[in-house]
Amino acid sequence: MAAAAAATRLRWLCAQLVMFSGALGWLGYQAGLQLEPGTAQAAASTPPALYSIAAPAARTAQVERAPASDERETFLGMSSERLRQRMQSGQIRSIKKNRGGSSISLRIEFSDGSRAAFKPIQSNPQTVPRKEAAAYVLSRLLGLNLVSPVVMRTVHRDELFEKLDPASLPSRPRIERETVFDEHGKTLGAFSYWIPRVADLRLDTTAGIHRWTEWLGQGGSIPPEKTLLMSQLSSLLIFDLLQNNSDRFSGGNLLGAPDGKTLYFMDNAFGFQADPEGHTRCWFYLHRVQKFSLRLVQALEGLRADALAAAMVWSRADGSQQPLLTDEEQAALLSRRDRALSHIDQAITMYGRENVLVFD
Repeated sequence: MAAAAAATRLRWLCAQLVMFSGALGWLGYQAGLQLEPGTAQAAASTPPALYSIAAPAARTAQVERAPASDERETFLGMSSERLRQRMQSGQIRSIKKNRGGSSISLRIEFSDGSRAAFKPIQSNPQTVPRKEAAAYVLSRLLGLNLVSPVVMRTVHRDELFEKLDPASLPSRPRIERETVFDEHGKTLGAFSYWIPRVADLRLDTTAGIHRWTEWLGQGGSIPPEKTLLMSQLSSLLIFDLLQNNSDRFSGGNLLGAPDGKTLYFMDNAFGFQADPEGHTRCWFYLHRVQKFSLRLVQALEGLRADALAAAMVWSRADGSQQPLLTDEEQAALLSRRDRALSHIDQAITMYGRENVLVFD
């Protein structure tokens, strides 16, 4: 009798231990939501790892087509190369400091009326101009058409302050203090084509993250009118892991067209660190996604080290070429690519290829 009672008590204690462990796991997940850095924490009611493995209802709606590879030479219907040439050689009419932000970002207006965002080399570690250019190159290698065309160009100190808009003069001391000029008085920076109209798509609010987590998980259906936008967001989260951009959900970095149908991949000057695994913040958001673009997966599989190295360069005024990324940074990028593909493969194993590669 004593032995039977002891055995019963032991089974009861084991059951309590299992329940306690499960509760700790769930509390740990909730704590992760609360402690995640940034202005908007993800507040999904069900963590991605706990989604049912059962296949979701069949998706019969026609998938809206994403930009094709032969559209890579245009941006917003204009020739990307022409936009880049205008930024490379256009005469600067005026310079204004952009509002907000923790780094130096200037708006350039050219004599022909076109504009560009200019991020010079500066003391702020979160803005590295060559990485803005590297992100543009990477987007083209992957067939993405949502990063503004970028060129690397120098501006002389005298021209910068001579053409600084009167409304931006109060910012001059900060610009002088944080901008890095060489011995010739020049600063090198990234010129990005200025998208005329953008809107906050509310994808980084708590409610927005909750909503797209459901849509891009296996437990939810994407509204037909949101299919293209969700395809772009899914690809952006992969893109951010590749460039190791952990700054995306810091506020104001998820902007798109005013009609809400296009997501622009903006503000890419922070990232490409020599981290082979990828930042935890990048994974925090990517782990919410279980639906991906077939075309992007194929591009990831076809990305070769030699092609990457050949593309990641910019030409100086004297004709010499300089790398945008170091060898170590490129190797880390390819390592993160492998981990992204592994993440997608795991989703395919769990839910089936037809339920995971749902976007064109």
